[in-house]
Amino acid sequence: MGLENLLVRCVGITVGAQIGARVAHRIRPRPFPPSLRNLLDHPARMKYRDPVATLGPFGLGPGQTVLDLGCGTGTFTVEMARQAGREGRVHAVDMQAAMIDIARARVDEAGYARRVHFHHCGAYRMPLERNSVDVAVLITTLSEMPQPLFALEELRRVLKPGGRLAISEEMPHTGYLPERIIRGWLREVGFRYGGLRGAPFCYSLLYFNDE
Repeated sequence: MGLENLLVRCVGITVGAQIGARVAHRIRPRPFPPSLRNLLDHPARMKYRDPVATLGPFGLGPGQTVLDLGCGTGTFTVEMARQAGREGRVHAVDMQAAMIDIARARVDEAGYARRVHFHHCGAYRMPLERNSVDVAVLITTLSEMPQPLFALEELRRVLKPGGRLAISEEMPHTGYLPERIIRGWLREVGFRYGGLRGAPFCYSLLYFNDE
């Protein structure tokens, strides 16, 4: 087999594996596995997922209550706590205990333990009061849920009237969904469109809770 044919075959195998993984994820959405957690903070990802740049358009500010739904290893939790300030609160939610342990250690190391409350639970029923959250942030999270509309209904419950919902997706994630699909879900639940930022490779949607 010539070198050119070998390269074509390798590319074909790689593309086929990617397509297979994405189809499998679409059929059965699942959380990002803890065994691959190092990829969440990989330098290559941080080039387009810098926490400050990612969270900047979402309007986090001092004294706010922020929900980090699907906090994972805390990649963005620390920056949320910094932006919320001493009087603010961050509720970091994840259904995987291993991820919460890593995120908690990272928050503790940053000195923000008092600002962050961790919740080991799913997204369909969170231990938060109605109308208690100013900003809810989901980064590569909604596409991991088997019932995303249930999660969006719960977000409507916990967000304050006029509260902001930020949803961000990135193409390297096997669960990546085009923004038109997520916009359809948000419209169905009743959120009001606030804006789109980024490109298809990595985009962020901002919506408002007008309940």
